[in-house]
Amino acid sequence: FDKMIYVVDNAQASHFDNLFNILGKLGMPWASSCQHVRFGKILGMSTRKGNIVFLDTLMDEAKSRMLETAERSKTTRVYGVEGEIAARALGFSALTVNDFKHKRVKDYKFSWEQALNPSGETGVRLQYLHARLNSLLENCGTELDLNCSTECLLEQPASDLV
Repeated sequence: FDKMIYVVDNAQASHFDNLFNILGKLGMPWASSCQHVRFGKILGMSTRKGNIVFLDTLMDEAKSRMLETAERSKTTRVYGVEGEIAARALGFSALTVNDFKHKRVKDYKFSWEQALNPSGETGVRLQYLHARLNSLLENCGTELDLNCSTECLLEQPASDLV
């Protein structure tokens, strides 16, 4: 094999450091090809303690909460099947952005209020801004120039995005 990757939470970091070190001292030629990819835990969830929430349950709850929010909103414009689809997309976006905004190796506590917040760096806000920008684009009466100049983007990450 070229590389052996163990994707295991932070709590096992010392174990894998020791294991790879011992394998190297034993002269195993593949020891340097072993790698531990660490990740943080969602605090309060533990498979060993039996308090785990599965992704499909999280998705259903996010969709349900987004439907409740839409019903209370005065500006909701989609109902029925279309509303269900929108609520599922918003819930998925909310959960995805909430998870990705935390550093992979850091533990964090999950909060519905934080994940579904319509303000700040959230998936709900991201979807709102996307819809708003598309609405502006449709109603502005001009075509978007896709061949715009990127010369003013001086930082590499900015130009990489384009």
